[in-house]
Amino acid sequence: MDFAIQLDQEIAARTHAVNQYVEQYFEKMQLPMGDAILELRKAMVYSGTNGGKRFRPVLSLLVGELFGCDPSKMLPFAAAVEFIHTYSLIHDDLPCMDNDDIRRGKPTNHKVFGEDFALLAGDALLTEAFLLVAEGYSDTTVLVGQLTRLLSEAAGIRGMVGGQAIDLRAGDRRFTKEELKHLHLLKTGALIRVSVEGAAIIAGARPSEIEALKKFGEGLGISFQVADDVLDHGEKEQDIRSFTGIIGLEETKQYLNELSKNTLAELHKVSAEAPMLEYLITYNQTRKV
Repeated sequence: MDFAIQLDQEIAARTHAVNQYVEQYFEKMQLPMGDAILELRKAMVYSGTNGGKRFRPVLSLLVGELFGCDPSKMLPFAAAVEFIHTYSLIHDDLPCMDNDDIRRGKPTNHKVFGEDFALLAGDALLTEAFLLVAEGYSDTTVLVGQLTRLLSEAAGIRGMVGGQAIDLRAGDRRFTKEELKHLHLLKTGALIRVSVEGAAIIAGARPSEIEALKKFGEGLGISFQVADDVLDHGEKEQDIRSFTGIIGLEETKQYLNELSKNTLAELHKVSAEAPMLEYLITYNQTRKV
């Protein structure tokens, strides 16, 4: 069997495990009575189970496997990261943000449940993420505190929300390469980084390993954005919010290669053999979609 196909199947198996965990979590939720509560749960489930690559939680599982961590121990945190990601997508699609009608081939949450319940569904998923951590690691108070801090920093003003604020207020100003990198490290990279860093902490990695994996996560996050800009070059050639629009196509490709090399080096500080995590780097360099 082709090695890439085998790795795709391995990643698909972990994606299935995440989907199964999320679906079971929604099924078992203990909620107050009332039709409005049930409708809100339905809105959460609608977006929370609407496919996607599950890139962030799968990344957490793969990092855990480097240290022999049982997936059952990693899944509450992995699902918490995905809940935060899903909440951000619901809110990004709202008319006051990107005003999108379709997400992953289906009507966006606010098109189905209205803007008010879409807003609440996002709020509820964000809050539920911290309940997942509190309940999933209740036997270790220190771990709950560490994970809560990491998620708060990655999701809030120091991370994803801060990046969105920068993007919204930038107007037509042309970013420099470093400014654009900073934007994406916050807006999309922070949650990818924390999916790696938190997983390393849960798995019992040493401080030096956690630091290297944190840098690996940061590199992976920005590399995916740079690769997106290369793929979208025909549409975004003059886009002041893309690397290709700022530094040109060829220099962007060189930048992607440099980022990928450095990201791989950080991974190899922890493990000389991590085929699936290495595959994510090489796949991103060569992907067509």
